[in-house]
Amino acid sequence: MGGVAKIRVHLAEEFRVTGSSGKLKDVQERPAGFENTMAGNSLVLPIVLWGRKAPTHCISAVLLTDDGATIVTGCHDGQICLWDLSVELEVNPRALLFGHTASITCLSKACASSDKQYIVSASECGEMCLWDVSDGRCIEFTKLACTHTGIQFYQFSVGNQREGRLLCHGHYPEILVVDATSLEVLYSLVSKISPDWISSMSIIPSHRTQEDTVVALSVTGILKVWIVTSEISGMQDTEPVFEEESKPIYCQNCQSISFCAFTQRSLLVVCSKYWRVFDAGDYSLLCSGPSENGQAWTGGDFVSADKVIVWTENGQSYIYKLPASCLPASDSFRSDVGKAVENLIPPVQHSLLDRTDKELLICPPVTRFFYGAREYFHKLLIQGDSSGRLNIWKIPDTPEKQEGEEANSKSGLEITTSVSLQEAFDKLNPYPAGIIDQLSVIPNSDEPLKVTASVYIPVHGRLVCGREDGSIIIVPATQTAIVQLLQGEHMLRRGWPPHRTLRGHRNKVTCLLYPHQVSTRYDQRYLVSGGVDFSVIIWDIFSGEMKHIFCVHGGEITQLLVPPENCSPHSCHYPSHVLVAPALLTAADVMEPSGAGVVEKPSGAIGAGTAARTR
Repeated sequence: MGGVAKIRVHLAEEFRVTGSSGKLKDVQERPAGFENTMAGNSLVLPIVLWGRKAPTHCISAVLLTDDGATIVTGCHDGQICLWDLSVELEVNPRALLFGHTASITCLSKACASSDKQYIVSASECGEMCLWDVSDGRCIEFTKLACTHTGIQFYQFSVGNQREGRLLCHGHYPEILVVDATSLEVLYSLVSKISPDWISSMSIIPSHRTQEDTVVALSVTGILKVWIVTSEISGMQDTEPVFEEESKPIYCQNCQSISFCAFTQRSLLVVCSKYWRVFDAGDYSLLCSGPSENGQAWTGGDFVSADKVIVWTENGQSYIYKLPASCLPASDSFRSDVGKAVENLIPPVQHSLLDRTDKELLICPPVTRFFYGAREYFHKLLIQGDSSGRLNIWKIPDTPEKQEGEEANSKSGLEITTSVSLQEAFDKLNPYPAGIIDQLSVIPNSDEPLKVTASVYIPVHGRLVCGREDGSIIIVPATQTAIVQLLQGEHMLRRGWPPHRTLRGHRNKVTCLLYPHQVSTRYDQRYLVSGGVDFSVIIWDIFSGEMKHIFCVHGGEITQLLVPPENCSPHSCHYPSHVLVAPALLTAADVMEPSGAGVVEKPSGAIGAGTAARTR
């Protein structure tokens, strides 16, 4: 676990900060006009030291920027990782972006300009963030009372200018049209007939007219069609736009809809048990393929005019060759329209893309197909999994000839690139430092004692770290960061920086709380810690004395909370949490603990005993 501290650094000094990859970067130059933005002569600089163990990154969304230089991944923890992608398809993590408080549900580009690489992200709790990929800045933030599960960027012309919109769908019965710059909701696309949540959506551009088509599929299998013009797109705070067509196509559990950019005529609809190709003109069924070996499909896209790629929930991807009846350039186009699904000409499996490592994952991997264009054209299948690993397949236009289609299907395409956050950390030399590694040396071990909880106390300039052996270290934050970030004589001093060790827990410290930081009604002397040993301990941070210990019987302590000022501890019911009431920290007759056993509740501290319990 990494340590986090905000350190006040004088602008006149030269200092070094850790980049997100763990490498040291010299910071010697200030941008023009920077001094004018500062109120004083100091800057609050957040510093993160992860240590040798990379942060968890259970990937939930994947995006490739238009320039093909950056892969963006969102995770269930709410962070976003930027990975640099070279022309040779080498991948290196560059930055970890913090801004969301819930799992990332979707990512999308937010600008079509070549000199700006903006993306937008959405989380489960309705948050939306606009990011600059070049430097990781959060440009705009908003929060809506709805969850987005998909976002697509849409650009239109207003005179000589091009403006961007974000078309969002999710757990609500409409499509929200959001300004790509301000993240303001402008208007919505709604349904008169059978309104329902939208499973997936695609935008069909028109090159002959100014009317573009938005095609969406509801969770009940109803196809919805909206016509979007530049006049409608430029409107704000208008009446909702209703659908032009509503048609049942009987596609249940839709996972994705993709428009064929090669033929400008076909739609690929992927459902969990089958995938189907439709004519984008009248939405007639052209072709259908079942799931492989009972596995559920999770998405797909067109690889070329006559091939589609479809992937499963376990990370396997299949490339299929479409029959001639699906190809507009063929004389047999639409020859199967009107036939029953079982009588359609079946597609032929062309090749298989599979994960080489069969590591057990805690959730299904996320797979997406992208066109990457830099110095030369790429067709890339990118997959992210729960271990923070990225797998990339480069899909050739003409796969190498093998002995028969069956041999090609069984052999598959090999992974072009595979890398995880932990592997990137392991390659660094020297290893990335933890915040108190110099104080956590274990005899006869290369690994330092792990930090399992931390809290920064800015009013005292102290950083408090709980460790896996139950001990708690209190260190000066600035001096501790200097030890890891700057070279000097201090590195040779034994036991530097000055520190205090608190011992009372029998096992790993899981959470720390400095109540005075939350509310001034608490005494600023006291620190509260919880551990896996079912205990909550009150510490005096000035003397290092253990003031009180509570042992509960509900399980390990996972979180410490401060209740509202007007809230009685008796009315608070938080499972697996401990509430800290003012009586706990202000009782004058706090009993001195004896050993590490259960300490009897002192008289006069009734609120204390009832507050420190789990349910």
